[in-house]
Amino acid sequence: MYSVSLLILSCFFFAVLAALIKFLSQQIHPFEQAFFRNFIGVLIILPFILKYKIKISKKENFKLLILRGVFGGLTMILLFWSYSLIPLSQAMAISFTTPLFMYLGSIIFFKEKAYKINNTAIISGFILTIILIRPDLEVKLGVLIALIASFTHAIAGLLVKQISKTESVLLLMFSMVIIMAPISFFPSLYVWTTPNSFEIILLLFAIACIATIGNFLWTKALSQEALTNLMPFEFSKLLFATIFGIFFFNEKVDLITIFSGIGLLYLNHYLAKNIIKNEKT
Repeated sequence: MYSVSLLILSCFFFAVLAALIKFLSQQIHPFEQAFFRNFIGVLIILPFILKYKIKISKKENFKLLILRGVFGGLTMILLFWSYSLIPLSQAMAISFTTPLFMYLGSIIFFKEKAYKINNTAIISGFILTIILIRPDLEVKLGVLIALIASFTHAIAGLLVKQISKTESVLLLMFSMVIIMAPISFFPSLYVWTTPNSFEIILLLFAIACIATIGNFLWTKALSQEALTNLMPFEFSKLLFATIFGIFFFNEKVDLITIFSGIGLLYLNHYLAKNIIKNEKT
């Protein structure tokens, strides 16, 4: 249950992050935000790496860490690119296919046991998400880019699960941002706007800090629990995002949104009780 709590808390931070990115995108392009998120992330995590003298415990993990960083960088660029091509709600809906990719990958590659309740939950959660957001699924370039981003994100998540068996969470986080910083820098050059106010600089630092905390909680959760138990709770991110949309962006909520949101909330609660029951037995 501890790892489930970490994952749900990470979903909260990621929803806050999405709200900040949306707000700041009026002044700073998301590509540039991605670069600052990674660059500042390096500065945040580096002191902990030096203090605790964290090193790679297995040399064979070096290639996996690079691979994870590359897929993480691609995910961020593709996801932000999709935001500029299709409506945000549509991009969000497609991003929720990531748990499906990770759930299937954990069964295929890690031979994790698939419980019937989790199979039902992951499918139900995805259906409720589509109903809640009601995206226009017309095939467009932005749709394909968002779908590829979900796939690369799933690969990065599976790599995290594999590497975390022998490496620390801090090492995973540091290797990600130090590889993603140069990857996200080059696309940002084409849309670069120099931050010209203290408020913008403060928001960029806030984005980096919140993203770092969210990523730490997400990575920690994945390192401690089977993915088949965790992935259904990824949909709680949508609940938080909906709340922020109502209060900060004046987004309207209809009956379909209310009932779908209640369904997701009940689904998360029901799964939590079942996982606790399984742990006790």
